[in-house]
Amino acid sequence: MNVKSIGVFLSSRQDIAPVYAEAVKALGQWIGQQKLTLVYGGSKAGMMELLAATVKQHGGRVIGVVPDIVRQRGMESPHCDVTIYSADLADRKAIMMREADVLVALPGGVGTLDEMLTAAAADTIGTARQKVYALNINHFWDPLWQVFGQMQREGFLSAATMEWLQRVDTLEELEQKLQSC
Repeated sequence: MNVKSIGVFLSSRQDIAPVYAEAVKALGQWIGQQKLTLVYGGSKAGMMELLAATVKQHGGRVIGVVPDIVRQRGMESPHCDVTIYSADLADRKAIMMREADVLVALPGGVGTLDEMLTAAAADTIGTARQKVYALNINHFWDPLWQVFGQMQREGFLSAATMEWLQRVDTLEELEQKLQSC
C-alpha cells in the first residue's frame, strides 16, 4: 500500500444515528492500526473528534486542518499531532487535498458534500491527484449517485470523473481499495 495519509471529510455533529458513529470508530481503528496519518478538519466536535480520538487510540497520527473561526471558538481537537491553520473553509479543503494521499467522505451535511464535490471537481480541471471514496453507510450516498447517473446520461459528467469519485458500500471494500492504491 502506497497510501500514508488519508483525508477524511465528515460531520462535526454528534446528534446522529449510532450506525454512523460506529462506522467512524471502525474507520478510525483501521487507520490507527495501519499506522497511517489522518488528515481531517481538526475540530473537537462530534464525529470529527470521535475519529481523531480513535485513530490516536489505535496508534495512528493525526493532522488537523483548522480554520481560523474554529480556532477562535476554542474548538481545536487535543488529539492532533500536527495542526495546520487555514484562513477559511476553502483554504482548509485545499490543504487537506494537498496533505492526503487519498480522500474518504463519510456521511455528513452540506460541508461534507462541499468537500467531496470540490475534490471531484478538481479532477475535471486536471488538478486532482487522489481518488475520493464515499463510504456509503446505511445507503446514505445512494440518492447522490442517482443524481450522478442522471448527470452522466445527460452528458454533464464524464465516466472518467466517476473513476476518481467512487462509492464503496462497506468498510471492508474501502480497505481493499486503499490497499490497492
